[in-house]
Amino acid sequence: MPTFLDWTRTGGAGESAPCVICGKPAICRSPAGKPVHKVCAETWTAQRAGKAVA
Repeated sequence: MPTFLDWTRTGGAGESAPCVICGKPAICRSPAGKPVHKVCAETWTAQRAGKAVA
């Protein structure tokens, strides 16, 4: 099942900076203020959803 993150309360867009996941220019900011593409963040989250820490 796809993971969709709620970005309605993020800091919005900023100056173009390298995405912290793929390294390509991104204007979106994560809730923590880091430059990241929404698709990159959702893919990263989905990949780790099944890897529970015991």
